[in-house]
Amino acid sequence: MLLRVLWILAGYVLACVAFALALVAFVFTPAELVSTGAGSGRFSMAGFQLLASFIQVLIFAAPLAFFAAAMAEWRGINEWIYYALVGLLIAGVGFLAQYVSELQGAPTIVNNYAFTAFMTGGFVAGMVYWLVAGRSAAERRRAVEAEAAAQSAAAKAAAASRRAPGPVT
Repeated sequence: MLLRVLWILAGYVLACVAFALALVAFVFTPAELVSTGAGSGRFSMAGFQLLASFIQVLIFAAPLAFFAAAMAEWRGINEWIYYALVGLLIAGVGFLAQYVSELQGAPTIVNNYAFTAFMTGGFVAGMVYWLVAGRSAAERRRAVEAEAAAQSAAAKAAAASRRAPGPVT
């Protein structure tokens, strides 16, 4: 049980890193980072942006991701589409939170490029979580169901043996 919880936390942290990496990739394109004139200044700016985005995503997404992971573990959901949709949902809520927190008259985040960056990040984060922890969400449920079925079969066999007539003497 403890190992499963640690695996879920590792999946969540890696999903947050993947989301932040996707957002940073929309700001600092890989071609821009490898260009000869970029210098180490661009790498340090990208690294700082990655760290800042990771911390914000880690904090913001925690309640929604905890609920989604708990639901998936409880129901034994191990389909990739569930985790992709949850990632998109959390990214959409994050995008709306950014929009609502904007100051009046300041430049807005509402544009197709920012929306695409958030949705791509959400999809990537959902898929990373599924790859790390989501694929095995149904294993525990299957093990519990198999144990319950074995106990039920044993109980039925014991009840049948008590009802069976003994040998005739």
